Amino acid sequence: MIKQSEENSLKNFLILPSVLVLLCFLFVFFYGVYLSFTDLKLGKPTVNFAGLKNYIYLWKNPLFWKSTKLTVYFTLVAVIVQAFIGILLAKLFSTKVFFAKIFRPIILLPLVLPPMSVALMWTTMMNPERGVLNYFLSLIGIEPFMWISEYSTAMLSVIFIDVWTYTPFFTLIIYAGLLGVNQEMKEAAQEAGAGAWITFWKIELPFMMPYVLIAAVFRVIESFNQFDIFIGTTGGGPAKATTVYSIYAYIQSFQNLNFGRGTAILFVNWWLVLIGALITIKLYQMARKRVS
Repeated sequence: MIKQSEENSLKNFLILPSVLVLLCFLFVFFYGVYLSFTDLKLGKPTVNFAGLKNYIYLWKNPLFWKSTKLTVYFTLVAVIVQAFIGILLAKLFSTKVFFAKIFRPIILLPLVLPPMSVALMWTTMMNPERGVLNYFLSLIGIEPFMWISEYSTAMLSVIFIDVWTYTPFFTLIIYAGLLGVNQEMKEAAQEAGAGAWITFWKIELPFMMPYVLIAAVFRVIESFNQFDIFIGTTGGGPAKATTVYSIYAYIQSFQNLNFGRGTAILFVNWWLVLIGALITIKLYQMARKRVS
């Protein structure tokens, strides 16, 4: 009895740091929620409870709705493209092609680079006048492309950078799922006359989908909160073409010095993250049922 009591005390002692860290995170979160209902502004001597004033301001502000569309658009397009390319690369890596063996370690490179370094690197390469990308395009007779410097192409350019950076994350997880595909089922399908496409579509892809969706959960959360690539490339421009929630909150908090309004934007973004993650998790559960 004494020994069991000592074991329980030891377990409680070991989990105490985790509980304290969790409480700190919860305190910061709920304190941020509280600030979104205040008129906190740098230089203002007092902080007063403002109720829904910040949220009403956002509701009436066209830039907020534009930022909402841009945030959702960026997340959906980036995650879907990353998942699609990740599936193709994972399938390539599962083959015995010599090129796949060489390319497999190289693809990890974007994951080990800091996002801000990636943003600065691509900003330099996408320079309309001195960028190496336009130089290569000129070699095949294509006129210089404006990339992140033009309203109509800025968001697509940022999505391109994000896809280059985080597709390896999808590829690694999907490749792990592909290795777990039942080989006996594949061999039975091939003996029954099923071609490579039918085998992939009917057997391999259903087994990969849970891995695709679990990777998508993480990428949805990160994409909604993406800041480094945007601030390092466009800063929300040109003409607000890439002003997603993270940039909009940054402008309100650190340029306009209205921290109450900035935290209100982040709280709305938190709800979008939660909804997006729950939808993706639901799709993951459905995919798991199909292969279980």
